[in-house]
Amino acid sequence: MPRRKSKVPLERVSLRLPSELIMRIDRLVEKGLFKSRSQLVKHALREMLKEPRFQEVINEKEDDFPTLRGR
Repeated sequence: MPRRKSKVPLERVSLRLPSELIMRIDRLVEKGLFKSRSQLVKHALREMLKEPRFQEVINEKEDDFPTLRGR
């Protein structure tokens, strides 16, 4: 089955996780709850970013983050 082209540009992010966490992630993928590790991580991040304490930071004006300009 061919991959669907994303309408949103994606960037690659590398991260290191403890082996135990990877094993738990892989178990959820093996059980069919997620298609891939990547899908699970995207889902987990979306859910986390819905939390009010993170929304406050996300909704701050860009001017509040001068070090992030130009990225």
